[in-house]
Amino acid sequence: MVSTRHVVLFIALALLAACSEPEGPPRPTFSLNGEPLVPPQWPQKCEDAIDMWFDRLDAGHTGGVTLAELTADAERQYKLMDLRHDGKVTAEELSKYRLKIMGGHYLSVSTPGQRVGLGRGSDDEARPGDRLDEPADDDRPHKRHGDDDRPVDAYAALVSDQPDPVMSADNDLDGSVTWDEFRALVAQDFAEFDKDHTGVITKSEVERTCSRK
Repeated sequence: MVSTRHVVLFIALALLAACSEPEGPPRPTFSLNGEPLVPPQWPQKCEDAIDMWFDRLDAGHTGGVTLAELTADAERQYKLMDLRHDGKVTAEELSKYRLKIMGGHYLSVSTPGQRVGLGRGSDDEARPGDRLDEPADDDRPHKRHGDDDRPVDAYAALVSDQPDPVMSADNDLDGSVTWDEFRALVAQDFAEFDKDHTGVITKSEVERTCSRK
């Protein structure tokens, strides 16, 4: 017969194991234009980071952001992600940009929900776009590697069950996002928030993105 002491010991060990279970990477906050709003430059809380980003766009303190203002910010952000300056953002470029801005603390390197060592992955090889282990100007076919030395890509790197804020603009599924594709996504997002058709989006409307996380 199991004694009360053994039961208490078992419960204590179970609680200790649960407490020691590593937490997943924190969910990053992104602007409507795919800009990572992460510490230390931005507040940790999603609503605070979105408010700070909104105030940057609303330079005239009107309380609203127009499509022209949002598009101008999107163009600025797109140029930062387009590391090759060739008019398209590939998965490789986006991954390199995010690793520099966000760091490994915000990234997993396998499929969303799985956690493995940084710099390794087990995702399938069939994803479109470039890989981190290839030179920036190398368009040769990628060789297949073992699971232990698979590089990160932008799809696998973002820990989220939401559509990627940048790569979801890839309408033709060629593994890259052109400025026209990205601008179209920005306009679509703007229309989604401007449901009252006032021509501007407000801070409270944009804060709704935080509830999607």
